[in-house]
Amino acid sequence: FSFKLEWESTRLAIPLVPWGKSVWFSGAIPRHAFCLWPTFQKAHFTRDKLHRLGIGQCSLCPFGCGQQESIDHLFFQCPFTKSIWSKVLHLNNCPFPAAWNWENIVKWALDHSIGNQFHLWMRRTGLAASVYHCWRERNNIIFRQSAASPSVLLARITSDVARKAAMCMSIIDTLTNRSIVDNWEIEESIFLPCSGYGSGLGGARFGNGRR
Repeated sequence: FSFKLEWESTRLAIPLVPWGKSVWFSGAIPRHAFCLWPTFQKAHFTRDKLHRLGIGQCSLCPFGCGQQESIDHLFFQCPFTKSIWSKVLHLNNCPFPAAWNWENIVKWALDHSIGNQFHLWMRRTGLAASVYHCWRERNNIIFRQSAASPSVLLARITSDVARKAAMCMSIIDTLTNRSIVDNWEIEESIFLPCSGYGSGLGGARFGNGRR
């Protein structure tokens, strides 16, 4: 008897999605990943969806830009969230996209954030943190009537990402990695000599705490 074979025979087989590795990866921040997953599926109940269902009278973006709220608008066409995402892209030395809608963000994630290298891990983590904190701020505005400035939101994102990145081990001291570490103000102690694990790719593994 094999538990694995029994599980495989009873579970519902669902094809793998191409963006799965942009959400679930080593070192991902769990609460960020659980928010990013429904975003990739456009499953969040944004105001445009609720309005079509007859729930709520207002379909406008809660950040006050005057446009209808949708997944495409919220991530990242809205001037407020666009300012956040553009700064995160800058921290990761990424060029700005030609279009700021979610479909284009998905393409960017597939083309420019998948891999074992540290700078690609930072891109995935930065995207997840941006989506999580923008969605959380959106909910705070609607349900708590509490609003934070873009600078406060960016500080929360950089704190989460930098704290997680500080747990990395075996980061190779390359120009690309050092530039990103400097941008995010991460401790340089994460760098190790170019030998041993990860020396070929500048990859990362994670420990349970500081060395």
